[in-house]
Amino acid sequence: MGKADNDPSPNVRHSRYTIVEVTIPCPSCTKVTAAFAFALPAGHESLNPADEMPEDVSDAWETTEFASVLSYVEYLPDAVINRVVSLTAHYRLESDPDGSNRYWKNHCEHCRKTIGEELLHEDLDSPFGTGTSAPIQLHHVREPFEASVGAESFEVKILDG
Repeated sequence: MGKADNDPSPNVRHSRYTIVEVTIPCPSCTKVTAAFAFALPAGHESLNPADEMPEDVSDAWETTEFASVLSYVEYLPDAVINRVVSLTAHYRLESDPDGSNRYWKNHCEHCRKTIGEELLHEDLDSPFGTGTSAPIQLHHVREPFEASVGAESFEVKILDG
C-alpha cells in the first residue's frame, strides 16, 4: 500500500463498474449516513503477481469468476474520481493519521469522522460484506475502470442478479 498518490499501477480493471452506496448508522455519532465503494462485475481482471513475475505483465492478469467489491482503494484515474465526486464529497483520498496508508475513505455526512474500511468490508454482515442487509443504491457506470486496491470481496449479496 505504499504507492504514490497518482501512481497508475492498477491491479484491477474492467470495461464498466458500479459505485455502491449504502446507508448505515455512523459508528461515531449514530446518525444515518451514506458510505460508498466500487464494485466490478464477474469477468473483471485482477493482477495477481506471483513470486516470479512474467516478463510480459499482461500474462499475470487473471479473469475472475465473481463480482467483487473493492476496498483500500489507493489509485483511481481522473474519470473515475470525477464520477464518484459527483455523487459525494464524503468519500475521498487521504492518509492515515500517522501519514501512512493513503487510500479512499468514507466520512460521516454529519460528524465528518472517518468510517473505517474494516467496519465497512471485513465482516460477512458488514455493509459491503457477503451477507449485508443494508439499504443500497447501485450507480452503474458504462465506462472503463482501473484501480489499485488492497482487497476484493467476492460473492457479495448486493451484487447478485
